[in-house]
Amino acid sequence: MTIKRRLFISNILMIVLPMILTTVMAFAIFFVFVNITGIDPVSYRHEYLTAVEESKSEDTKDILANYSMPYYIPVIMFILVLIIVFLTNRFLTKFISRRIMTSIDVLVNGVHEISDGNLTYRIQYGRNDEFAAVCNDFNEMALRLSDMVKQRQIDENSRKELIAGISHDLRTPLTSIKAYIEGLKKGVASTPEMQEKYLDTIQNKTEDLEYIINQLFLFSKIDIGEFPFNFETVDIGCEIEKMITGLADEYTERGLEISLKEKTQGVFVSIDTVQFRNVLQNILDNSVKYGNKNNPRAEIFCRKNNDCASVIINDNGPGVSEELLEKLFDVFYRGDTSRNNPSKGSGLGLAISSKIIKRLNGSIIAENIQGGGLSVIISLPEQKGGLDL
Repeated sequence: MTIKRRLFISNILMIVLPMILTTVMAFAIFFVFVNITGIDPVSYRHEYLTAVEESKSEDTKDILANYSMPYYIPVIMFILVLIIVFLTNRFLTKFISRRIMTSIDVLVNGVHEISDGNLTYRIQYGRNDEFAAVCNDFNEMALRLSDMVKQRQIDENSRKELIAGISHDLRTPLTSIKAYIEGLKKGVASTPEMQEKYLDTIQNKTEDLEYIINQLFLFSKIDIGEFPFNFETVDIGCEIEKMITGLADEYTERGLEISLKEKTQGVFVSIDTVQFRNVLQNILDNSVKYGNKNNPRAEIFCRKNNDCASVIINDNGPGVSEELLEKLFDVFYRGDTSRNNPSKGSGLGLAISSKIIKRLNGSIIAENIQGGGLSVIISLPEQKGGLDL
C-alpha cells in the first residue's frame, strides 16, 4: 500500500472512527445507566413531560429535580469522546509514521554505508510505495558514484603513466643530443664527414622531440575537447579508397604493402576526413613498426554492418597477447615494454586514434587474427539521408 493511500485512509478514519466509537459508547453508557437506575426511558420521558405540564401550577424546581439526568453523565460522555479521539489519532499516527520511519531508516543506513566508502552497497527494498522509486534512484546513484571512482582511479593511473612516458621519451633523444653536442665541442668529430654525421643525428633527434611534443599536444587538446573537428558527410567507401590510393606509395617505400580488399558503396558517415586519415595512418604506422619482418602487408576492408560502417585493417604481424589487447589504445602503451627503442614511436598514436574515433561518435577495438596478425576494427554510425547538399 502506498503512503499516499495510507494518508487518505488515515484522514477518513480520523473522522469516521471517533464518530462510530462515540456513538457506540453513548449507547453503551445509556444502557448501563438504564440498568443501574431501573428507569424506563419511554415512561421516564412521559413522566418528565407530564411534570413540565403540571409545573404551571406547582413549584417547577422541585418537580423537575426528580426527573433531571444526573450531572456526571455529560461529563463522562465528554471525557470518553476525548479519550476516543486521542486513541484514534494515536493509532492512525503510528499506522502512518511507522511505515515512513522504517523506510527512512533504510535510506539513512544506505547513506551511511556509502559515506563509509562501501560503494558496492545496494538497498534491498521489497515494498511497492513511494520510497521504492527513491531506493531505486539511490542504487543508481551508488552505481554511478562507483563508476566515477573507478574511472578516477583509471585516469589517475593514466596520468602517472603519461608523466612517466613523457619523461622517458623526452629524456632519450635529449641524452643523445647532449652527447653529440659534447662530442662536437670536444673535437671527437674531427673530420667534416663526422661533424656532418653528428649534426644529422642531432637534427633527427630534435625532430623526434618535436614529433613527441606535437603528438602530446594533439592528445591533450582532443582529450579536453578543445581540438576543432570539421565534420562532413562522405561516402565512406569512396573516401577510404582515396586515402589508400594517396598513401600506397608512401608505405610501399617504408616496406608495407597496403591494399583495399573490399569497399561498400552508398554508405555515408559524418567524419573529419583529415583526422580520420590520421587515424588510418597511425594504425598503418603501427603495422610498419610491429608487422611481419619478411613481407609486411596490411589489408583494408570497408563494410556496412547494420546501421554502422565498419573499416577493418588487418596486418600479418605477430599480433598482441590477449591480456594486452585492452591496453593497446592506452596512453603510452606500445609493444616495446622496455621503451628502449624510440624509433618504435611514442605510444601516443593509437591513444590519439581512440580519442578521435570517440569524437566521431564511433568505436575502435583490436582483435588477434587466427593464424597470426592483428585486426583493428573501426565502427562509425551511418548518416541517414546521404550527402548534405
